[in-house]
Parts: sequence; structure tokens; C-alpha cells
Amino acid sequence: MAQFEPVGVVRSDRTEMSAGHWANVESRIELDPLYVKGLAGLSEFSHVVVIFHLHKIPTFDAARQIARNPRGMENLDPVGVFAQRTKFRPNPIGVTAVELLDVDDKGITVRGLDALDGTPVLDIKPYIPAFERKENVRLPAWVDKMMDGYF
Repeated sequence: MAQFEPVGVVRSDRTEMSAGHWANVESRIELDPLYVKGLAGLSEFSHVVVIFHLHKIPTFDAARQIARNPRGMENLDPVGVFAQRTKFRPNPIGVTAVELLDVDDKGITVRGLDALDGTPVLDIKPYIPAFERKENVRLPAWVDKMMDGYF
């Protein structure tokens, strides 16, 4: 199995998990100096996709977490781990598209990253709608209820 090494770390005032309100959170991603040259050209993009290790999440407990209420909301029926974006995952990896605010010689500043201070960043990719956006997307009705207040 492949081993992954972080390319950087999140710096943010968020130090504990919350139920949401991430939309206006500004975070700094400080890159390992080895990877700083990899930022060349990134400032031309408005958004990036950040892939990170959910390092403070307890080990996945399949008996309890393979299916659960989205965001722990009792008014929503349980769904499987692969049908939601829960932080409780077999491989604790987070993926979030965020607004890119600044690029400098040590890292980037972003808005909307739902990661805690000290979170290891595994990769950063430019957000390119042709790769991400799909037409005629179908979502279950519970998603709107779950997302209320998250961002």
C-alpha cells in the first residue's frame, strides 16, 4: 500500500470540529519548502481543490459508521459512508474545493476549507470546472437538509 507524505499543513483559527459555518473561514496552507515552486501559475486560478488527512478523526469503526445519520442529524435516515461526505471514513481523507485568496513564496491562503489547524495537506489541485462539473446531477432530498448551515 502506498504511503503518503504531506506537502504542507493548514494554519487556521479553527482548532476543534464544528457543525459547520465554514464558508468564511480563512486558512493558510504552509507548504514544505520542497514544494513551493509547485505553486507557479496557481495564482491565475480563483479556486483550488485541497486534499487533506483527517488526522484527528478516530479510527473508522465499521460497526458504528458504515451507515449513519448524515451529520448526526436524527431527523435524517441513515445512509452508507460512501453516500455521504462524513469525516468518519475508512481512509480519513478530506477533499474540499475552496476559494484561492493569495499565493506567495511559502504557501497559499484560502477561504472555505473545512480543516482544522495543523491538518496535513496531501495535495492541492486547481479547480477546473470541466473536470469537476457534471450536467444533470441528481441528489437525494436529504442533502439540502443536511447542508443547511454547513457553509
